[in-house]
Amino acid sequence: TRLRAFYNPFIGFLPNLGLAALLLVGGRQVIDGKITIGDFVAFYGYVSMLTGPMRMLGIALGMAQRAVASGARVFEILDREPRLVAPPDAPALPAGGGRVEFRGVSFSYEENDGRQVLSDVDLTVEAGKTIALVGPTGSGKTTLVALVPRLYDVSAGAVLVDGADVRGLDLDSLRGEIAIVSDDSLLFSTSVRENIAYARPEATDEEVEQAARRADIHDFIVTLEEGYGTRVGERGLSLSGGQRQRVAIARALIANPRILVLDDSTSSVDATTEAQITRALREVMRGRTTFVIAHRLSTVSLADEIVVLEDGRVAAQGTHDELLEVSGLYREIVEKGLPDQVFLTRKDEEAEVAGL
Repeated sequence: TRLRAFYNPFIGFLPNLGLAALLLVGGRQVIDGKITIGDFVAFYGYVSMLTGPMRMLGIALGMAQRAVASGARVFEILDREPRLVAPPDAPALPAGGGRVEFRGVSFSYEENDGRQVLSDVDLTVEAGKTIALVGPTGSGKTTLVALVPRLYDVSAGAVLVDGADVRGLDLDSLRGEIAIVSDDSLLFSTSVRENIAYARPEATDEEVEQAARRADIHDFIVTLEEGYGTRVGERGLSLSGGQRQRVAIARALIANPRILVLDDSTSSVDATTEAQITRALREVMRGRTTFVIAHRLSTVSLADEIVVLEDGRVAAQGTHDELLEVSGLYREIVEKGLPDQVFLTRKDEEAEVAGL
């Protein structure tokens, strides 16, 4: 800050200014015979000895002021009451395969002047199925899936997971069954092993390695200087974007969730890396209810069904071919997103593999 930029040089300059004044005044008094040269040298030595401690005292006071201000902000967060809490003695998420149902869901952000982001959404995702959410920016794709782990409460309607309203469930139990892989996955400044096992700290080395193999990242990890013990740096700075994504996918695999959310996980990588990530995603999606938030349509091929959102409403729903016939908005999105690409659905790709 400007204050610190001024304060530190000033603290260093002030003692030197005092010594200069001492030389000027003391030197004059020695010349005038008012004090001896010995007295002057002794006094100058004492003042010099005090300069360092006085400077450190000033620095310590400045640090203390900053610490008090920072502490006040930290305690403001710690003292804040949780916005969303589970009811007393809330039950755990019941057993099931991850069926998700949105019943007449409407939602608006408090800071958005009450404007509805979602309006009367009815949508059912059967257990083990993959749904791709597509639509223009601001259509409500990310908001819709954020309601499943109850990051927000609906304004109207209900969100059910395996038949239970999420508002009545224990939050740890609910969120423990949901994994999110975003386009900017967060890694911590610790080892690769600890980043993968973050969702299950008790996981064995064998389980961590198995998850890494399934995420197509094991072969890279073993080339690192310390293998799985290699520290990845703050936010995974020592890894490329694709490598960070695959470590995050391995973390999702080891958590073994019922429900998986892929928030445009291939948006910021090249074609080769995208192919590697897509292979890993198919592995983590197997047998899990999956929401794919597709900002680029290459990820839509992962889905069993596509839901088109527009202005917070379900505008159309169906397979790729069905939507090309009935949804003008979907046709427009495809034309803009895939001008020269051949669109292969998940079933098309499985059929190709079976025919090899």
